[in-house]
Amino acid sequence: MILRSITLENIRNHRRTTLALVPGMNILCGPNGVGKTSVLEAISLCAMARSFVPVADAALAHTGCDAYGASAEGLRDLDVPYRVAVHWRDGQRKRITSTSGDGLTARDLLGELPVVALSPDHKSITFGAPAERRAFLDAVLAQASQRYRDLLYEHRRLLKQRNAVLADAPLSGCALQALLEPWTEAFVDVSAQISVRRRTAIADLAPRVRGAYLEVSGGAERIDMQYVADSVDHVLDADVAAVAEAYRAAATRLAEAERRRGQTLFGPQKDDVEFTIDGRPVRESASQGQHKSLLVALKLAECSVLRDATGERPVVLLDDLFSELDHERCRRVMERVLAQGMQCLLTTTDGETVRTLVPKGTAVLVATVRNGEITHEERHLDAEYDDGATHR
Repeated sequence: MILRSITLENIRNHRRTTLALVPGMNILCGPNGVGKTSVLEAISLCAMARSFVPVADAALAHTGCDAYGASAEGLRDLDVPYRVAVHWRDGQRKRITSTSGDGLTARDLLGELPVVALSPDHKSITFGAPAERRAFLDAVLAQASQRYRDLLYEHRRLLKQRNAVLADAPLSGCALQALLEPWTEAFVDVSAQISVRRRTAIADLAPRVRGAYLEVSGGAERIDMQYVADSVDHVLDADVAAVAEAYRAAATRLAEAERRRGQTLFGPQKDDVEFTIDGRPVRESASQGQHKSLLVALKLAECSVLRDATGERPVVLLDDLFSELDHERCRRVMERVLAQGMQCLLTTTDGETVRTLVPKGTAVLVATVRNGEITHEERHLDAEYDDGATHR
């Protein structure tokens, strides 16, 4: 996918901004707090109906506004035009339309415009709690697979219903089990499918992450990753039926504890992804630089997974990359992304420095942002995109 333009309406400090993009590197420069990241968030809204950072819809709206909108136009990799628009108003459902139709949901939108975002907020993937790593893995799979999106939504629904029964049912063991049984069986079936799909995804991701890590870091450490499945780790290499049977056994074993605590105590919502570096846990032994290189490697691996799964090159959003990585690592990241023909948007306080690190022959836009407005644009267009001239 190559985006031709992005439009923001009442998003953060932007009243109305439309920016024409180039297919290579799009650099958004300016001081902190002027609205650079908001442009990336608008693209994320067009791709996932939410920002790539955790934020409520009301916080995205311009001060004093109870609504916002984001829209984009682009070209699919098969040269088919694509458009999408997402509008939010306080107290109403989001209105989502795209080339695929009107009245879409966020679930329908996922995967149409694949995006990969890297932000300082994402460091919790390697540093943080298991929920952060599950969220990363689920986000990759949700964009890559309609079936996985369906399973994920169904799992959340069933978990909520099962927890409600556990919290509200009479304390009698027999009565509770009778109420729980249909929810447990459905929950077990969906949970087994999710766990097996996650395990398969990790097996696919691991070699991609190792290769990207070596390229970005220039180091010789070996990165490994393993899916750790609560309650069913001992059978995770088996088929879905065997994993489901292990979950049923966990439900029986934990029945009394669940009754006392009033919540589900097994399932993929308790799983983790374990990263190691030269055999040692990353969370305990990796340096700051190794954490950063691993995070970048995960995002580069995500790019290749989405490209292979969707048949579309993802749009890559790099928010404040230079605050996290040194110039050499940033250069390697940009080279790898651009070498695969992926469009990139990058925010920075130093546009000129970034411009010097972009590979020669790349179409480049340098847009200066001030107080929610694009105040200056420079386009350096390569021969394939235009006439080779520099436009100011």
